[in-house]
Amino acid sequence: MVRVPDGACEIEISNLELIAACWGPRIGDHVVSRIAARLREAGLAIELDAKSGRFRILGSMQNGRAPSQDRLADLSYRLTAESISIEAITGEPGAAVHAVMTWRNDEPPRYRGARDPGEGWFALYRNDMQLAAQSLRCADEGRMTVCWQAVCDYRDPSRTLYHEGLVRLDEPGAGLSPAAIFPALERTGTATTFDWAMVRHVMDELRAHPDAVLGVNISASSAHLNGWWRGILSELAERPDLAARLVVEITETEPITHIHDAIAFARALRAVGATLALDDFGAGFTSIRQLMDLVPALVKIDGLFLQRATRDGEPCQSLPHLIGLIRELGGTVIVEGVETQAMADLAFVSGAIWQQGYYHGYPEAVRSGSGHGEPMSRLVSGKS
Repeated sequence: MVRVPDGACEIEISNLELIAACWGPRIGDHVVSRIAARLREAGLAIELDAKSGRFRILGSMQNGRAPSQDRLADLSYRLTAESISIEAITGEPGAAVHAVMTWRNDEPPRYRGARDPGEGWFALYRNDMQLAAQSLRCADEGRMTVCWQAVCDYRDPSRTLYHEGLVRLDEPGAGLSPAAIFPALERTGTATTFDWAMVRHVMDELRAHPDAVLGVNISASSAHLNGWWRGILSELAERPDLAARLVVEITETEPITHIHDAIAFARALRAVGATLALDDFGAGFTSIRQLMDLVPALVKIDGLFLQRATRDGEPCQSLPHLIGLIRELGGTVIVEGVETQAMADLAFVSGAIWQQGYYHGYPEAVRSGSGHGEPMSRLVSGKS
């Protein structure tokens, strides 16, 4: 959180400059007015710097007290999730933007460094914002479906480690595939807000189904102890039965820019009894050093390694070497992208008992065999 000298606090629209550059200053002013109105509706007295999009929070209108960090963080994520229509100004049907509210010293959106129109960043940002707006609208309107894919034991596929939640969005004709939406969410700075919605959904599932062990993906930008995670971790500390059944997977689509924050986040997850996993390892930004720093219980090797090993005519050593290294560092290995019997066999002889992929089951809206009846800590320790 950004602190001002007298102890008050500030939040800002971190992408205001980008919005004004892409859609014009009138749209920028409209976004600022909308956020100011929403803050006042929330009962906060504010001072506004309209040019920079910064809001100085003076306190509650009722008692003058400054809002707690948890309340301010929750409000910031809720405001980021709200779609701001610009259709009446632009004349474009369904046109909308999202104000990315920053309440701490976050990294700025990636596009902030790109200013050469020749690079086409105007068009890229507009397209990314459209994808982000459609994705968040689907989540808000209940048109977000979570399908579940099992992580299975090769020796007994009916034995499930957990089910990973995979998002499907219902927006006909919009092309909202995971490969399209998640990079757009990352680039526009809205990924953490989308993660917030997903984590809440998975927590609801855990409360409703006491035998379920579920995994949720978050971006690297969400791996910190600020904001909405504080409330989630407090609940997990009070509900060890929930924590023991939650797997948090950090994806590698973006680099971990604040490694110390991520380390503190990993320690906090372990402290409450939840399980940390690194997803798509080997195909993204996570390094061996970060693997050693974060100490995840589970490491999911990207399916690319298995595909290469399957294609090679000669025995491939890279996959068993990688599996061996991860096990030496204390992690339990899951090989992703298992699509055939031959791939399952190869992953197993390379050292991977736990596997995930179409061969073991397609993502489905209804989970089967969701409970394994054994503690996660025992299953990932190699003693089972």
